[in-house]
This record gives sequence, C-alpha cells and structure tokens, in this order.
Amino acid sequence: MVAVSIILGGRMGGGIFSPSLMLGALTGLAFGLIASSIFPTVSGEQTIYAQAGMGAVAAAVLGAPISTTLIVFELTGDWQIGLTVMIAVAFSTITSRRLVGGSFFLSQLERRGIHLAKGPQTCILSLLKVSNLMRPVNDFEISQKTFLSLALEEGNYVTTRSTLEDAMPIFEIKNLGFIPVTSDIERENIVGILYFVDALREYNAALVANASEEHS
Repeated sequence: MVAVSIILGGRMGGGIFSPSLMLGALTGLAFGLIASSIFPTVSGEQTIYAQAGMGAVAAAVLGAPISTTLIVFELTGDWQIGLTVMIAVAFSTITSRRLVGGSFFLSQLERRGIHLAKGPQTCILSLLKVSNLMRPVNDFEISQKTFLSLALEEGNYVTTRSTLEDAMPIFEIKNLGFIPVTSDIERENIVGILYFVDALREYNAALVANASEEHS
C-alpha cells in the first residue's frame, strides 16, 4: 500500500490492479486466520477467505464487480468459491459506492472535472469550454454593458476557465439570454459574453457527434 501510494503520488508508471488483488488476498487471509482460530468448527478453509477478499477489494477499487468475479472463478474453477466471491463482491461494491461514490478511476476523473458517472450528457457539458464559445464585448451598446455589469454584481457570470456545466444552470435558473465572461484572475474584468443560443448549438452538436460515435 505504501509503495503504490508513493508511485501514484509521484506520477510514476504503475497500476493498481495487481496491488488490489494482493491487498485483498492478504486481508482476506488474515481474516480467515483469525476466524479459524476463534471458530475452528464452523469456519472454512483459509484460502476461501483469501479469494473472497481478493475479489472484494479488486471489485471495489476497479469498479468492475462482474469482471472481477469471473476472473476469480476462472482462477479457481470452483463454482462454490465463485458464489462466495460473488457475495463478497456485492457487499464491497455497495459499501464502496456508499462511502466513496465510485471506483478509483472515476475518482481520478472527478478530481479533473470529468463526471462520467453522471452520464454522457453531463460529461459533454464539462468538456465544452466557455472560452471557445464566448463573443467579444467591444461592439456592445451601453444598455447591454450596463446589464453585464449588473449581472456581474449579482454573481450571474462565468470565467474563462469555466465550462458549460457551470454556465447552463445560470441560464436555466435566471432565464438569461447571455451572461458575462470574466477573466479568471480579475473577476471584475469582463473579457467576453456567452450567449445561450451559442451554448445550446455547441451542446447539441456535441450530443449528435457522441450519438454518431456510439452507433458507428
């Protein structure tokens, strides 16, 4: 566990599949040893606990309960052990989703602002940058500039680092046709404007492209 933490923290090449199998097997084996010493007449073989722990930890970390169960079943070839592993995997998956919310890989993507667990629609919104869709404010009339300043004061704005995931709720809740885009460093400096029509057009185009890719 320490070695994997150092490797991942140092951005070095390494995986978590084999470490999760090893950690689960050792944890299950330790539990089996304790259970056998306390309840020697009702506990099973220690290797069963090791295999169940291996499947449980790997399924929770990888987020692949079915694949992990099949892997352990292929390794053992015993359907009785496969049933034990299946029960352990089910409990570990439910527990990890309750406590963590997803697998290790989904957690990595969440920290980068990519929300795959929420579906392709939300994921697409998080990938569309406001800076690529905004228009300049140079040609705006005085009334529109006044509206932009008022929207900025009320907090109805996005920055150049924002995505449509941040902008669309503002359009929906405030029923606005456009919102100001400010500099990420100087929030009072309006550098552009994002139109609701432009955001919808780009979002629809991305949905069509994603659907075409799925069915190609």
